[in-house]
Amino acid sequence: MILRPFQSNQTFVYGLLIPTIISFYVLNSYFQHFSFNPIVDLGLWGRFHLNSQWISSTIAGVLIAVNAFQLNFLFNKHEFLDRNIYAPALFYVMLMSLSRTYFQLDALLLVHVCWLQIIRILFQMRTGEDNRRQAFNSAIFVGVSATLIPAAGALTFVLWLATWTLKSFNFREWILMLIGFAIPLVNAVVFWWYSGHLFGRSILKPSKSTEYEGALFYITVGAVFALFLLSLIGIQIRLRKSSIRYKKLNRALVLILVFCLLFGIVEVIFYQQVEWFTLLFIPLSFFFTFAFIHDFWKKIATTIYYLIAVITIGKFFLSYAVAI
Repeated sequence: MILRPFQSNQTFVYGLLIPTIISFYVLNSYFQHFSFNPIVDLGLWGRFHLNSQWISSTIAGVLIAVNAFQLNFLFNKHEFLDRNIYAPALFYVMLMSLSRTYFQLDALLLVHVCWLQIIRILFQMRTGEDNRRQAFNSAIFVGVSATLIPAAGALTFVLWLATWTLKSFNFREWILMLIGFAIPLVNAVVFWWYSGHLFGRSILKPSKSTEYEGALFYITVGAVFALFLLSLIGIQIRLRKSSIRYKKLNRALVLILVFCLLFGIVEVIFYQQVEWFTLLFIPLSFFFTFAFIHDFWKKIATTIYYLIAVITIGKFFLSYAVAI
């Protein structure tokens, strides 16, 4: 959890990420901060029982690691900074450990996988080139995420807007995006119907209810909100010296950031849950890094980072202390 090695350009720090991921699972296994739920709800694909906590945690851990590595790969490949850095992967792992989704397989974690693929494909788009394949493929992943969490289908709007920030509007690509979005969704709806399920408002509700200690919840929300503000400041600092291509990628990610924030707010207002906010951690892991490139804001960003690090570890011992 020490930040400095991950701010270097030495690839060996990737090896430090795996023990960090495993340590959170060991702590949760011992202190049981997040209790295990054997029911895995995959939205329109139905529910199934996964009675082995070890298997569920292992699959979740692998997906968390893959997501973190891919996020960091995209950050370095598309030169969000002028040198390679490995802090975004650490930020993603640390922030995700605040959520139940980190510790067991569920639909939301698979939605994270989908949205990282969407971002990867979006970054392949170029002005003046044929982007029909990218438009179709990215929309398929949005459709898949909507089959897992039907409410996530609303995020198709951010895909359209993000695409048009990277390139001009193309009617054929827009049609292909509609088709790509519809293919997995129609298949899942047919499966849901023939499985004997009914359609209603309940299908839009979160599949799990997660309880958080009051003080810990507000401290966490406050720290993440501060991180959000620092990320916005970092974006402005980075934009001062950036290429046109970078500015387009930045605008696309900002749109994703805003829509993920709205997505989480909807869950808070209607369902009094905060799990959907975890989608916000993907763009935040990109942008929080920028706060460390300015001498003044670097001190504040470092303080907030270690505050969140203390929360991520301390929450396990808090649960144990309350139980005693």
